Amino acid sequence: MTETAPFTTTSGTYLATLISLWLPRHGWKVAVPLIAVAAAGMIIPDERLILVALMLLFIVIPMGMSFLYTYYMLTPEARRAILPKRITIDPGKSLHLHYISAEDTEDKDENGEDANKFPIPEDEIISWSGIKRVRYTSRGCVYILDTPRLQFILVPYEAIPRGSVLAP
Repeated sequence: MTETAPFTTTSGTYLATLISLWLPRHGWKVAVPLIAVAAAGMIIPDERLILVALMLLFIVIPMGMSFLYTYYMLTPEARRAILPKRITIDPGKSLHLHYISAEDTEDKDENGEDANKFPIPEDEIISWSGIKRVRYTSRGCVYILDTPRLQFILVPYEAIPRGSVLAP
């Protein structure tokens, strides 16, 4: 069993990890129309097709990214994913998520009050069968979950004690 040090995930890191998980599965849906229209514009010398490709690139793709942001990042699950927490990893059995209040961390505003105005969620236990796979990235160990509430949990390498087992 391994217990991590208290850590938090920034929303930018959460979004970058989300995009790195989303692009391999759905990125071709974005790339194929853009490449097809740009190729057609090059083969058939027509500036209008190049203009359509540029509109796809600069208008449609950013709108898709804003959809990703609103669909995934503005959920209570995303908030729980970036809250300060400590995780107990029992490989092959479970992940125990222990959310930490601001009193236990240095997460205070300039007046010394709790910077997190929302209540801290109850501890969660995720069984190992609820984990689809474990992926190692440059930022940390990503536990991709098969639960409707959380998509994944990113555990930074700095929070994992040296010499511990990350996954079975």
